[in-house]
Order: sequence, then structure tokens, then C-alpha cells
Amino acid sequence: MSCARPSKTLNFATLLAHFRHNMKRLISQQSIAQSVTGVSAEEIAAHFNLLPERYFAQTVETDIALHLAMVNRLLHNISAADSLGSLRPVIEWRDAPERGCSIVHIVTWDRAGLFFKLAGALSVAGLNILSARITTRNDHIALDSFEVTEPGHGIVQDESARELFARTVESALVANKDLSSAIAAQAGRFAPPAATLQAPVIEVYQEISSPRLIVEVHAADRFGLLYRVGRVITEHGFNLAAARVHTERGLAIDSFHLESADSRTIDTARLTALRDDLVAATSPGASA
Repeated sequence: MSCARPSKTLNFATLLAHFRHNMKRLISQQSIAQSVTGVSAEEIAAHFNLLPERYFAQTVETDIALHLAMVNRLLHNISAADSLGSLRPVIEWRDAPERGCSIVHIVTWDRAGLFFKLAGALSVAGLNILSARITTRNDHIALDSFEVTEPGHGIVQDESARELFARTVESALVANKDLSSAIAAQAGRFAPPAATLQAPVIEVYQEISSPRLIVEVHAADRFGLLYRVGRVITEHGFNLAAARVHTERGLAIDSFHLESADSRTIDTARLTALRDDLVAATSPGASA
């Protein structure tokens, strides 16, 4: 009986793809180093080393440079501020008229409930979330981005909405203010979703190769949805490691990667309880 040998062609192709990927990343790092001022070479190298591969696959070079500059500002703010000041996030807005939306980038220390508080602050500001992406560096600095529109769609031209978002984020993160009542007050400005899906479809399962949980949510995109989903995840003792959020024709198609925030066993009962509460939070009539 003979054993199958690994294909030399396959191994060479894998090595070649890995080499090309590393070269592309090195070229990107060198290009960004030339475009960003006031950031040391060591800090640029750390930024590339502390982020997962998927971040560079999904993020354009201009946004990588923006996030790097924002991390630099955050670190400088921390060194110059008191303990409460170090909790304040760095926020930058970019308009994308070709996509009919604005993008808000937030860089801050990762902490329990960060994602749902950011989503809630956007709802309090009366903005509609089209998509979101979160990434966390290995040193616990979170890089979160949201594509948002005003109630009538389009880029966020109302400067007061941007200012309200910044104030609300600070009160939620620094003072731990509950945003539920403020979100409920804004909900009336938004029409019900046009999606025909009424009952949400929630899947919760564990990755085979890692201790992470995957939560997939297909639900009508009702106002404040991400706030409710994120709050349930936090209340069940999970941290958000990564998220991809997308809305299309009134339907939210979201995927969340979770890690346990404590040492409790992740068993069937815990997964079932999480799923049941997510179904309740995404069903018609759920309140913030």
C-alpha cells in the first residue's frame, strides 16, 4: 500500500501565492510610509504587524493610511490626557458621493459593547447604517468603519448630525450612558423596511478550527437593529472579534465573529439562549 505524496506543483503554487502576497503587502507598506507624515517607521511597521491579513485584503490603501494616522492621534491623545480622556475615540468622516453615502471611521480602545454603542450613537444622530466593518489590532485598538446615509438617503450633509454622533459616542463610551430611549425617539423618522422577510433567520455555530462563534443574521433592517443585536451579544458574555454588515433593499445580511469574554463553557444551552434572544431582538416589534 503506497501513501499519496503531496503535489510539488501545488506546493510551489502555494509558495508563489504567499510570496506574491507578502511582496504586495511590503509595497503597500512602503507606499503608505511615503504618504503619511509624522508617523515613525516603527509605528507603521507595528500597524502592519498587529492587524490580520483580512484587513489588508478588504481595505484600500487610502483607508489604511487614514487609520494609521488616526491610531497615531489616539496614542498621542492618550499620552497627553487623563484616564477619562484616553477613552475618547478619534473620528473621521469621508463622503462617497459615487456610492451615495458617507463613511465614518472610528479608532479607539476596544472594550465590551463598543460596536453596539457606536451603532447606537449613529441611530441617535438619525443616520441609517448601510454597512459596517470592524477590525481590532492585537494591541486592542479597534478600527471601525460605517457607511451611513441621512434619512432621505445620500451623504451626510447635516453637520449637526455628525456633531451629535460625536457627543453621543463620548457619553456612551466615557459615561456609559444608555442610548435606548434616544434611539426609540428617532425611530419614527424612518419608514418601515421594504424587505418581504418578516421573521428573522438567525444561525449560531462554532468554527471547527477555532474557539470563535459565528452569528449570521438575515432580518428586516429595522431602525436600531445593529444596536439591539450588538447589545444582546455583549449581554451574553461575548466580544465581537470581527463583523461584516450589509443592507440591501431593506434586508440586513450580517455576519459576526465572536469570542467568549469569560471562562464559561460554550455549550448548546448557551448557544440556544443567544440565538433565542437574537431572534427576539430582530423580530417585528422589538424595541431598543
